[in-house]
Amino acid sequence: MHAVDWFPTIMSVANGSAPPGIDGVSQWESITSGSASPRTEFVYNMDALPLGKQPSKDAFHAAIRQGDWKLIQGTPGVGYNGWYPPPELEDQVTQESPAPPQWGFQLFNIKNDPTERNDVKEQYPDVLAKMKARLEEWRGTMVPANFPARDPASDPDNFGGVWTPGWC
Repeated sequence: MHAVDWFPTIMSVANGSAPPGIDGVSQWESITSGSASPRTEFVYNMDALPLGKQPSKDAFHAAIRQGDWKLIQGTPGVGYNGWYPPPELEDQVTQESPAPPQWGFQLFNIKNDPTERNDVKEQYPDVLAKMKARLEEWRGTMVPANFPARDPASDPDNFGGVWTPGWC
């Protein structure tokens, strides 16, 4: 269950309905019966990062999931320097994971590879193409990012070296 599912789920419990077109889906049936989630797709993130003064199509971080497939564009995070296993798998990890491509794509079957160690985009070009097309559809719904100009009044040096909104 994702945070966006809470509102439609609570509305369902209250015998109401969520407005059409929102991102969330009611998970009440899944919660009460243990059935599969009605969600078949999930957007993890979409970030258009500025290169120079404007966001660039080439500097885009995103990840979506459809069923057992997860597509990542760009890096999983700024400063990403490797894969960190969960504690229960630390003794099973024997090699470092390859560095992800800076702006390229990675495709994982998370049912077969839940730790996302094996990029399978070369083996499944049809899945890659389908998910890239879907990512572009989602991207078309993005609200442009707001990158305001720097304000010298917000410099932490003005507040004893600490960031503050100035009102508290």
